[in-house]
Amino acid sequence: MPNPCLEVISGNCNTTSLQILDKIFIGRCCSGIDKKKRLIVYDAMVSRDHAVINRSGSHLRITDTSKNGTWVNDVRVSAGWSHDLLDDDVVRVGDALIRLRCPASMPLGEDEDSSPERTAIRTVESIVTNLVADVRGFSSISQKENPLKVYEFIKRLFETLSPIIHDFKGTIKDYAGDAVYAFWDHRSVPSREKAVLACQAAIKQAQTVESIRRQLSNRNPTLQNLRMGWGVTTGKVTISHYGSRVADVAIVGDSTNLAFRLSGIANKDLSSEIITCSQTAALVREALSVSDLGFVSIRGRSGREQVFGILV
Repeated sequence: MPNPCLEVISGNCNTTSLQILDKIFIGRCCSGIDKKKRLIVYDAMVSRDHAVINRSGSHLRITDTSKNGTWVNDVRVSAGWSHDLLDDDVVRVGDALIRLRCPASMPLGEDEDSSPERTAIRTVESIVTNLVADVRGFSSISQKENPLKVYEFIKRLFETLSPIIHDFKGTIKDYAGDAVYAFWDHRSVPSREKAVLACQAAIKQAQTVESIRRQLSNRNPTLQNLRMGWGVTTGKVTISHYGSRVADVAIVGDSTNLAFRLSGIANKDLSSEIITCSQTAALVREALSVSDLGFVSIRGRSGREQVFGILV
């Protein structure tokens, strides 16, 4: 049976047609990829590794891996997500337009269960320490400021806070609006070391906020009162995968929800910038300065939760 192929309609590319045997990489460079499996687009707006098309039997999907976006039939593919492709679909990367051509005899949309491309999804229970860093008053900032200025502020903030998580051996899970969510995987047994690293990352981030405030408030007076709050919790979660993106790691558990709740009251309803649950406090109290903040009611949760502050 003839193979589907990509036909370049417009744009500066290294070829005008390319067969899809199993996988095609599209980008400005695609280093280390066989020439028969890459479509190079010479465009500064195209990422080095911009998108990949996977063929599983008669099923074709394109996954966006770019910074500036991938479009299918003029609809932008969500960042990191995958989109099914059909005959005559037009993919746009940068200014290049690429059409998918499939043989009339090819029954598109059918997977082959035996395909080596299929990966078994593993679901595990683990203990993690969650860290959520959240901006105070972000809704007010968004309401008053130009969206471009808000974007520049959040971009600068994330670029500063994210390396700190990596320095303290954490894993970034999500950027949720104005919040950064990271976790430290203990596996099956609570680890003092992992919890301490998470709290140390929060402390370092809190110490860095002052310098961010000074830098940004010179150009944007609204940010001269920039404040943040951190929630740190430890508990059992289920780690698996959902959705169409490789990045869609699912971390589900009460401790994760609690971390977001605590970040919302830190440096707001409670004076402490970093608030932890009792389990995290018990793990780190010998290494860090911990203060008992008493029992508080948490929105959306029954009963009262004993919380602790970590001194910055």
